[in-house]
Parts: sequence; structure tokens; C-alpha cells
Amino acid sequence: MTATQHVSRVVTNPLYRGHRMKLGVMAFNCSHGSTITTAEGAWELHWGDTKKIAKMADSAGLDVLLPVGRWRGYGGPTNFNNSTYESFTWASALAAMTDQIAVFATCHVPLVHPIMAAKMATTVDHVSGGRFCLNVVCGWFKDEFEMFGAEWREHDVRYEYATEWVELMRRVWSEEKEFDYSGRFFQSKRAWSQPKPIQKPFPPVMNAGGSEAGQHFAATVADMNFVILRNQDFDGGKTQIDKLKSMARAVGREVQVWIHVYVVVRDTEEEARRYLNYYVREKGDYDAVNNLLTIFGMQSKTLDPKVLDEFRFHFIAGHGGYPLVGTPAQVVDQLEMLTRMGVDGCLISWVNYVDELKQWIDEVNPLLEQAGLRQRYTPD
Repeated sequence: MTATQHVSRVVTNPLYRGHRMKLGVMAFNCSHGSTITTAEGAWELHWGDTKKIAKMADSAGLDVLLPVGRWRGYGGPTNFNNSTYESFTWASALAAMTDQIAVFATCHVPLVHPIMAAKMATTVDHVSGGRFCLNVVCGWFKDEFEMFGAEWREHDVRYEYATEWVELMRRVWSEEKEFDYSGRFFQSKRAWSQPKPIQKPFPPVMNAGGSEAGQHFAATVADMNFVILRNQDFDGGKTQIDKLKSMARAVGREVQVWIHVYVVVRDTEEEARRYLNYYVREKGDYDAVNNLLTIFGMQSKTLDPKVLDEFRFHFIAGHGGYPLVGTPAQVVDQLEMLTRMGVDGCLISWVNYVDELKQWIDEVNPLLEQAGLRQRYTPD
């Protein structure tokens, strides 16, 4: 493929493959990934291991590598997520060393101008041969904004800003001639950029929209909604996902719904739950998780102590993700249920990414193929 060829993203991007359940690896551009624990083997940020994870996932036919956008840690003994790789440069490097997996960057839209983001994204799209995706984040960690001296807007206004930001970026991606842009937040004279992304109409955009304003943004602007399941039983989860997809269809669009899952696979369910409780109850960094929940606004005294303790548990275990805990067969059964719920893809985190990703590839992937959730991957 030459730099001047442009191809439908359905052809080039793994997000549009026919797997019933798409899979990716997330948060390994940050120290400790998604687990707020001092347990042995917890993810330490090293480029050698980062390359190893990317190549293992790529060779196994997984679909996505997704970084977290983080600029400072949360304190405590771990100083959770304190050490991070910047996501656009991370994505470009991993795109160059992989063959088939989609590579994301995560962008705080108030911190990067959309024309700059458009250029960086296009670069990664060319490096990857049309496998780039962009995770758009409106921002919620005020301390990070203060580092940049960036304006801290009201919650719903952040999504209005992001809507205009994405609109300008997509015009830069698609318009061949110079254009002027005049909006509420952006004024641009003779905007222009070459080359254009390989993917047509443009690279996919993800957003984690949980509030009403966020859900509206994801339904009307994004291609993927990355959600936290508010209710983890089947009926509650299906109701939430059906609503999100219906909101998009009401305006003539289709969105994929993805979730984060934290995974503990062992030979028996008892072993898996014992390890989960070990790294959360015994080795959890409660100082860091309390800081994180305070930022999220969850440390209110009006919360029932049991509910707050459950929040703490799941955030230590995997940043509030959905638990996949048990034997390989049990994990496959849970993924089958999530598929029926309407989940299109899962982004996975572990305590020990290297060892547990290998375990996933060896023990879980074959069962997913047997269950019809994944197609067998054969490298070209």
C-alpha cells in the first residue's frame, strides 16, 4: 500500500472483523496498568515488556491495543499510574512493530489542538497501514489540567467542546482544499493538512461516555462507546447497552459497545478467587484507591459503607472493570453471556500482563474459537 492509497476502514481496521467478541489489551502504557496493588508481578512500565505484550497480542490475532491517557499518579505506596508513556508516540512505535492489530492513542481533547491531533493520528495511520483508532477523552482529573494551565470547563460543556474538536479534526482529515473554521471554541484560517489518513471516511473514534451528556456524545459523534456496566447482571447490562445502541440508531448511526474486563484465570475457580482476594484485600493500595475515588466523587458520606467497599474492591482489582474470574471454561461462558448482552468487545487487564496474556493465548483463546466467539487467526 502506498501513501496515496485510501481504503475503507472496514477493510483495514481489525475493529470491523467478524468476531462475535472482539478482544484487546489495555492500560499497559501506565505503571500498574489497571490494578492498584502491591502484589508481586504487578505491571512495571518497561519498554522491553511493552514490546513483548504488543507482539504477543498481535501474533495471537487479538484486535486492539489501547493506552490510558494519564499525566500524574494517585499517590499511595504504588503511586498508581505515576509512570506513563505518551499515547501517540507509543501508538506509532507499536504500529511499526505489529502486523494486524489495531493501535489506539488516547487524547485529552482540551490539551491538544485538533489540527495537531489530526496530523499525529494520520501519521500513525500511515505507519500502521490503516489500523489506527483514537480514544477521545474530555477529562475529569482536575490536577492534570492545572499542570497544563488548561481551562477547566463545566461537565456538559466539555462534551460540547469535544463535539466541535472532533468536527474540526474530521474536516482536516477529509477536506482536500483549505477551509476556514469558525466555531464557539475554535477559529481557524486556511486549515489544511496532507497526507490524509489511509482509512476512509476516517479513523474510528472511541469515547467513554457515562453521563447523559457523555452518552449523547458517544451516540452522535463516536464510533465506539467504552462503558462501565452499572449493573453486572444480564438484564441490567442488556438494558444499558440496548439504550446506548438505540440512541445512535435514532440518529441513523451504529456504535460498538466495549467494556473493560479484569481477568484472573486459574485451574480452579477457588484458586482464581483466592488470588483475586490476595491481590485486592491483602495487597491493595487503599491510599491510592481512596484518592482516586475522591477524584471520582465517590467518597461521599451518603454512600453506604458496603457500597463504598465494593467500589474500592473493583477499582483495586481492575479500575472498576467487569470481573472475569475462574477457569478458562468459566471465563469463556462469561464472555458468551456478555456477547448476548450486546457487548461487542472487551479490553483486558491483568496483574501480570506478560505471564497472564500468555496464559490467555494458550488456554482461553482455543476455547473461544471452539465456542464460536472468535474466528481462528492465521497469519498471512
